[in-house]
Amino acid sequence: MKTTAVNPKVAQRILIAAQLLALLQLVLALNFLLNTTGGTLFLFASFGPLLVLAAIALMVGVGIYKYRQSHHLFDMETYSPGEVIVRQEEAGVCAYFIQDGQVEVVRNEQGKDQVIATLGKDEYFGEMALLSNAPRNATVRALKETRVAALGKENFVRLLAVMPATKESVLQTVQARAKEVAAGQ
Repeated sequence: MKTTAVNPKVAQRILIAAQLLALLQLVLALNFLLNTTGGTLFLFASFGPLLVLAAIALMVGVGIYKYRQSHHLFDMETYSPGEVIVRQEEAGVCAYFIQDGQVEVVRNEQGKDQVIATLGKDEYFGEMALLSNAPRNATVRALKETRVAALGKENFVRLLAVMPATKESVLQTVQARAKEVAAGQ
């Protein structure tokens, strides 16, 4: 099972809820101004501040979430045995660094799955699609419970730019894997 942080759509819904709370507070205020009675005064004085505080709390929570998302490098994800991490022909959006577990790299050619490689701890995959902007050339699925660090494309490119030794190592791996794929065809 893939486990990641809060879905951006959930964060968007929380912001909408905060706006609705603020709008409800505005309706209470307008009701009080247009129809000043003891009841409207009670509603406005009692619930208005609570609605505003709830809206502010939701907005601050989403702000903290977005700040943390933009200032961290990796997303930690966990996959169960048999679960697909990336699919052949999908667009590449992340490179994956195996923290624990084992995966198999499978290429589907003419309707037949062929296992190209088995990767384990301290190995990585998904970098070829990020570097070439081509679709994924293989499917990768977990063989056992696997924990990976997912590195988005933008951060991956930055990492290679600031760490020449890492860039050289990744490019060597890409070349070796490209030769393996070409030899298998």
